[in-house]
Amino acid sequence: MVAGACLAIFLFLSATFSDGAAAKVISWKVPTTNEDQSEIPADARRTVVTRLFFSLDRVTWTRFATVTGGGESWSGPLPVADGITGYYAATATIPPDGAESRMSDAVVYPSGGSSADQFDEVTVVVGNFQDTYVAPGDGGNRASEPLIRTRVSPGRRVGSRGFLKWDLSSLPAGIRISNATMRLYYAGEEAGGGASTFTVKVAKMVGANPDLERATWTSPDTVYSWSGGADGGTRDLAAAESTAAVGKNRGWMVWNVTNMAQEWVESPGMNFGMALDPDVAATIGGTRDFASREHPDPRLQPELAITYRQPSRTPMPPGLSVPSPPPTVSPPGALPDMITASIGGYEDTYVNQGPHSDTNYSAEPLIRTYTWPANSVANRGFIRWDLSGLPDNITVVNATLWLNYVGEEAVGKDNTYTVSVAKVTGVLPDLGAATWNRYDGLSSWPGGRNGGAAAMAAKESSAAIGKMPRWVSWDVTGMVQDWVAGPETNSGMVVDADPSAGAESNRAFASREYPDPLSRPRLVITYIERPRE
Repeated sequence: MVAGACLAIFLFLSATFSDGAAAKVISWKVPTTNEDQSEIPADARRTVVTRLFFSLDRVTWTRFATVTGGGESWSGPLPVADGITGYYAATATIPPDGAESRMSDAVVYPSGGSSADQFDEVTVVVGNFQDTYVAPGDGGNRASEPLIRTRVSPGRRVGSRGFLKWDLSSLPAGIRISNATMRLYYAGEEAGGGASTFTVKVAKMVGANPDLERATWTSPDTVYSWSGGADGGTRDLAAAESTAAVGKNRGWMVWNVTNMAQEWVESPGMNFGMALDPDVAATIGGTRDFASREHPDPRLQPELAITYRQPSRTPMPPGLSVPSPPPTVSPPGALPDMITASIGGYEDTYVNQGPHSDTNYSAEPLIRTYTWPANSVANRGFIRWDLSGLPDNITVVNATLWLNYVGEEAVGKDNTYTVSVAKVTGVLPDLGAATWNRYDGLSSWPGGRNGGAAAMAAKESSAAIGKMPRWVSWDVTGMVQDWVAGPETNSGMVVDADPSAGAESNRAFASREYPDPLSRPRLVITYIERPRE
């Protein structure tokens, strides 16, 4: 094999289920030829390294296994939970100097799932929580302190232990959490902090449901004792779910708490919170302190980010909706969750002036913007996003369109090319049929055969693009908030060419049909939910 040549790999999924059996089998065939159809020698095939990836949305892919030595199967628990549709793919490499192949086509599992499933990936940063820490000997509650302290006391005992309790009541019932991450900012230590590395564990509370506004070393609520007496809750902790090695550099520390968050969603009555526990094997007197909810810098306060997926609730296009209620002020002490959704359902195309003005390009891997001749738009793109999975009582804090600029024709001409984004108004185009002449394959655009020029609102956002392929972003907060408030107005957006550019200046972006799913369009929306009346 020539160094750097690419492999073509084919993957299929086979799985056997039985009650209680967690292991599944993924099988594939090691390729026999390179992409250029040259044969891979048998001795090289026996060295192929296969890397397996999974995805929930066929956009973001995560590697979960590597098989060496030309292996053609892998067995183990699948990274996507039972009952959730997952997508699986693979790459291959011939070591030591072979390039990694392109990712194989995705396969769906369970087999009853659909590769056409569309859903939003939603991340909630939980806004409503409590925290404190307890320490032996002081008898006081520390809920108003700016720090959550962890400390090892003489005798290898816990000298300070933190507690956090997160209000997950705003999450939809029945969700499957794909990831939950707690982040705490390491803000300092006492007396040098002890050892250079200090392990801090996170464990679920199981034996007592503490009131963090009242909890002390001797009692979870100043009324009853902890299960083990005056032990700061030691016997009320489950086994540690996650650990983090904390050095002495200030910064964010991360713990994976997916399992406990899923259990709390399934059984809200068992959400007694979590303990932040020092490793008693650490140096006596060792400490690490983290910013609490009361820390004066709100940017450093604790975060719990929970990611799950939700299906679109209605098919496109959406119908009329009841206007959202006006915003109300949250009651003191109740902070709203900050929710980020990456929209999964959308369609895109571009339209082309001239000989191909009656051609639809929705199956093309690119969204093209083109200027021809000078100072005249010849290609413009269209994207329409299905926002029906979002609640109707939200305020959009930010919405960003991301497109991956992947190339151009004839070197793109102008060194800088401005691409703007605007709302489509006055007509609802069918992007599976739209052309330069007709918005639905049958009827002319408003104003005639103009590629939708007369159906565009004023530019909402623009980006100046050079010739280096990269991700490009546009702020589309205003139009997304309009669509949320009035779903019937969501006719999509225009990705418009630069009418001031010279002849043949152009930029092309990866579309929904682009072969690399990691490069396809993304609309990321951050919002808060308003209380319903």
